[in-house]
Amino acid sequence: MQRQFIWKKLFCKIIFASLALSPLTGHASFIEATIGTAVVNDATATFYNPAALTLLKNPQIISQGSVAYFHTKFTGQTIQSSTGFFQAGSSSTETHYYLPSLYLGIPATDRLTFGLAAVSNFFNRDLDANSIVRYTQSGNSIQDIDLVPAVGIKLNECFSIGAGLNFSHANFLLQPITGFPSSNIPDSQSRNESGGTSVGGDIGFLIKPSKSTLIGFNYRGAITYLLNGKSVFEGIPEVTSNDYHFKFWSPARSVFSVNQFLTPKLGMIGTVQYIQLGVLKDVKIYGIATQVNSQPVIIPKANVPFHLNNVWLFTLGSYYKVTSKWVIRVAGSYNQSPGNPHYQISNGDGFILGGSTGYEICKNILIDGSYAHAFIRNQTIDITTGRNLVSGVNNSYRDAFSLKLTFNF
Repeated sequence: MQRQFIWKKLFCKIIFASLALSPLTGHASFIEATIGTAVVNDATATFYNPAALTLLKNPQIISQGSVAYFHTKFTGQTIQSSTGFFQAGSSSTETHYYLPSLYLGIPATDRLTFGLAAVSNFFNRDLDANSIVRYTQSGNSIQDIDLVPAVGIKLNECFSIGAGLNFSHANFLLQPITGFPSSNIPDSQSRNESGGTSVGGDIGFLIKPSKSTLIGFNYRGAITYLLNGKSVFEGIPEVTSNDYHFKFWSPARSVFSVNQFLTPKLGMIGTVQYIQLGVLKDVKIYGIATQVNSQPVIIPKANVPFHLNNVWLFTLGSYYKVTSKWVIRVAGSYNQSPGNPHYQISNGDGFILGGSTGYEICKNILIDGSYAHAFIRNQTIDITTGRNLVSGVNNSYRDAFSLKLTFNF
């Protein structure tokens, strides 16, 4: 039973770290990920809704970089259930996201447009030294690179369809800490590395009932990764497992957007997203090297249940063309939290506010910059099962910046 508890705690760290594989959760560009995700009118439609590629009038290349900083502070107490070791106080976690991406859109005919996107996501999370939640959370590093070819087809002047494939490669590095200070067993770290490649896809449509209205929908299916690698317990003695593997799913996502011009210069956009994180219900993990009391072991297999929820993300935004060269955009989003505070140190629901501006440097080059801040509700944590009993409050916020260059040919 105690080995099962260890598995649950260690793998919870992987699950919440791996949410970084979903770039649309607000870490990516405010322009595409927050405003009008399914009706973007440039080459980024390759990733967000390939049906919208048919809005392109000329070949286009977009280079984009986004960075985000995520800060959490847990205040409360933790108790090791096996030893009664008690810790109280606060602990901070710093997480950094880096999302470089490249998009290409090429109209082949008046009705057929091809696109290609290379989207990457680099994630690093660091804990305080001697954090009171070091036995429940861990430092993580995730790298994810997606290559997405897509096509958009205009069936008539009012209706377009599109589809894309998502070739994805992910690498996980999880470095949990185990220790039993009250039993004079010092902290030891494990290093769990795994990687895997998978394929997914998405479909979408775009409706243009009038010159001033766009309606878009995109469905991106879940991707199943078979992750394999090595697990090393860096204690005395060191133990290595070369059979460390598990199956992981990135969530399916449905996105619906409406873009309405109110005047030739002023418009409104609304977007609703449904993210199916509830797919992470039951995970089988194999071959992790860890420590049970003072004994290094390799746990061959465990069946770990999770309690994540499907969530909604709502956005309302506006844009205004100040001049023929300048445009400004503002938006606000409400983002539900998928976590369950009775099983993980999770975050509360978030309110995201942000803005962006675009400028036409010359006829063929445009630049866009954006900023978004997430105000996240405090989450009361009350974990009463497992190896560590945790109670307290988790406070969080996030900042994201993006810069985008568009080249028209």
